[in-house]
Amino acid sequence: MRHLPARVVELDEYPFEKLCKERVVIFVVSTTGGGEMPPNMRHFWKLLLRKSLPPNLLENVNIAVLGLGDSSYQNFNFAGKKLFRRLLQLGAKMLTEVILADDQHELGIDGAFVPWKNRIWEKIKDFDDTFPNMSLHQDPSVTLEPKLRFDYQYEKAEKRQQGEEYRALVVESNQRVTAEDHFQDTRLVKFEIPANSTESWIYQPGDVLMVRPCNLEESVKIAIEAFDYSAELLDRPARIVQTDDFTKAPPAYLIGDVTTLRICIERYFDLQQVPKRSFFEMLSYYSTDESEKERLAELASPQGLDDLLEYANRCRRTTAEALRDFPKTAKSLLPDQLFEIFTPIRPRAFSIASAPIQKSIELLVAKVEYSSRMADKRKGLCSTFISRLKWGDKVFCKIRPGTFKFPRPENPLICIGPGTGVAPFRSLFKQRSNEPNTSNSLLFFGCRSKYSDFYFENEWNVMEGVETIVAFSRDTVRKVYVQDKMKERVADIEALIDAGASIFVAGSTGDMPKAVLNVIKQIKGEQWTLKAEASAKIQFETWS
Repeated sequence: MRHLPARVVELDEYPFEKLCKERVVIFVVSTTGGGEMPPNMRHFWKLLLRKSLPPNLLENVNIAVLGLGDSSYQNFNFAGKKLFRRLLQLGAKMLTEVILADDQHELGIDGAFVPWKNRIWEKIKDFDDTFPNMSLHQDPSVTLEPKLRFDYQYEKAEKRQQGEEYRALVVESNQRVTAEDHFQDTRLVKFEIPANSTESWIYQPGDVLMVRPCNLEESVKIAIEAFDYSAELLDRPARIVQTDDFTKAPPAYLIGDVTTLRICIERYFDLQQVPKRSFFEMLSYYSTDESEKERLAELASPQGLDDLLEYANRCRRTTAEALRDFPKTAKSLLPDQLFEIFTPIRPRAFSIASAPIQKSIELLVAKVEYSSRMADKRKGLCSTFISRLKWGDKVFCKIRPGTFKFPRPENPLICIGPGTGVAPFRSLFKQRSNEPNTSNSLLFFGCRSKYSDFYFENEWNVMEGVETIVAFSRDTVRKVYVQDKMKERVADIEALIDAGASIFVAGSTGDMPKAVLNVIKQIKGEQWTLKAEASAKIQFETWS
């Protein structure tokens, strides 16, 4: 809509040798794990780090870097920062300083992205010789064609490439592991590894299981009622075809080579997320009702920021519920336009709680559910999806290396894992219990009460090579947390550190990781702690 031709490419799919010949390149980079590059740019990053590259390689390339991160994590936006520095070393002309978007901002990444984007348009407009037709403002006469569409006239169902491979795991059991009267519903879900499994399901302690959830039934019902599509249209067989070379179709393993609109609504379009500014912008573009179109445009505009926060973010309204609030627009949407309006459901990562020797995969998952100003309770998509799984259900999953890099069994460990953060340590110590020459380690586990959420209570005492120290925060008048228990074992912690122990911390972000780090500083000093973090002798795996 600005008459600016562009290609959108995953970094590992971009031909590296062409980078020095580009005029303008915008990098959008998220951070994964302990400050690592995201999986789909790691090959590109290795090429970029080659010492043989000349320092003037990118002297004719204008570049901008947008980092996507979450400031509640230890290594906030490390990937974006590292990429920016490396591009500078290679002589790139930077359009702006590196921009670090923060998911903790009230507007999410839009808080940094929107003002940065407007500056980028102005910078690019200066290159009149390269983009002579570019406009700083959107041209309302431009017709946006969806980059994917439903083909109902296909003659043959061609088999599509699977892409990033997820495979179905069968649910063997789904057990609640918190007391029935406890506010938190936490599940231990066990997946059966197929007898004829390949290397796909080989894992190590510290690895994670990527889970692709489906939309919740109630959200699907709200959306289908809002669209008011006929049953015939919802269930009409179709192929998904691309109209843009740089846009990927939904994976075939998820929706099939031949699919339906209903399957895409159930499995692909994210109906549960809080709608973003871009959602309202696209709805406004496609809306045919003037009053709803005007209101949608207001929510998508910089001037409508307070309205957007009040309507969507503060009450955690879902995308499906937003569709219901704009009925004339929702009913006018064509199926192809849904690909432009909705973001795909993203896989979620869970630390594997079982040990490889078990020949199964177990997850410890706390169901996310809370109240807001909305009538219905707010629900986390994947945790609720997992909590509802039954024996025999199939779920698309994939093993991925975790951020923890555990040392050999003969190396001692100090592990801190309150709540579901204990999952990777259960995997680790169950495995170590069956290995020779395992050194002694300490595990600090925290929960609210011995009687409500003491996960794996009957297992810790029978594991060899680890002593488990438990902090119950609600069983005494004074609240006791893992950092308090650590202070009671200062001598043991210092002895293990002096013996070469590594320290691992897992759990929710917030006060806990900082409090644990402060205890370590008190024991060994700030300089030792900084060096230990830099050398990965202290590792964190936290989430919000």
